[in-house]
Amino acid sequence: MKVRIGVVGGGLVAQAMHLQYLAAKPDRFSVDALAEPSQAVREALGARYGIRRLHADHRGLLDAGELDAAVVSSPAGTHAGVVLDALDAGLHVFVEKPMCITLRDADAIVAARERTGLTVQVGTMKRFDPAYEAMLAELPDTAGDLRYISVVVNDPEFEPFFTADEIARGDVPADVIEATRSAEREQVAEAVGSDDPDTVRAFSESYLGSMLHDLNVVHGLLERMAEPLPAEVVDAAWWNEGRAVTGAVRLANGSRWDSAWIQLLDTFEYRESITLYFADSVRSLLFPSPWQKQRPTVYRRSERRDGANRAVETESYQEAFSRELDAFHACVVDGAECRTPPEQARLDIEVLTAMFHAARA
Repeated sequence: MKVRIGVVGGGLVAQAMHLQYLAAKPDRFSVDALAEPSQAVREALGARYGIRRLHADHRGLLDAGELDAAVVSSPAGTHAGVVLDALDAGLHVFVEKPMCITLRDADAIVAARERTGLTVQVGTMKRFDPAYEAMLAELPDTAGDLRYISVVVNDPEFEPFFTADEIARGDVPADVIEATRSAEREQVAEAVGSDDPDTVRAFSESYLGSMLHDLNVVHGLLERMAEPLPAEVVDAAWWNEGRAVTGAVRLANGSRWDSAWIQLLDTFEYRESITLYFADSVRSLLFPSPWQKQRPTVYRRSERRDGANRAVETESYQEAFSRELDAFHACVVDGAECRTPPEQARLDIEVLTAMFHAARA
């Protein structure tokens, strides 16, 4: 069955990932509508992908009907409203991370999913990376021998990976920009008690927009080892106008999990690692920039063997952004269980909110 898709938001992730992969799966998806406030962008993408119906906002897209599902890749502050409206319109929803900004909205989305019986899949794509799956399959049944978790990301964002003409750009109406920013500020204030620019950047962009990816991965690994979640947040900090953030968690056996995400706009180097230190082994995931396609994610496991250190590496070239859309199709068409449901996203948001409060304390 071909799923009729309406895409809400034609920005970077939609252009670099979702629209390309949806178009590459014509047996599974047809992109029938696009909602994007920039006229220049929506017309450029409509022409590039042959999208028949173009709208200035998600309300027009939903009111036009004739869709099975929505892919939501608009700014984070709009996610909750668009997801809830799409569910009310009878559509399945794939929503980019973060699913929303406040726990109240997360609860509303979970309740709406329950009420409608429709799929809500959150775009935490690393859960679909085969290297992550390989690591998950080899983990012990408990975290009793886990001694430490380290997560470090230094991120130059997108500039090194795209030329000026690769991403369609255009002027978004000023009133739309202000309404979007105002909604984000209001939601951040509800979540953490302040709406000053640095707080908004630190919480909405750095914690929820960036650190969330690796936190979601670690949550999946800990869940596999039956670790009680959420674990206790014990420390956090942010600085450099919210462009550098850290958080620390204590696990049930007393071991510690430290995470750091650092935005380095003046560099072209991207590094991302998740390392679990066990009593008898060290297991790591090394990710390329998400904007680099056909670059391998590496799962590395090292341990003592026959009087020496033995390290085994598994490289995966399959694209997680593509595989998560295949999984969404299976959920919509076959009723498959969703691997990244809203309850999981709520857990991530809860822990990141606790980290932000710990940093302020």
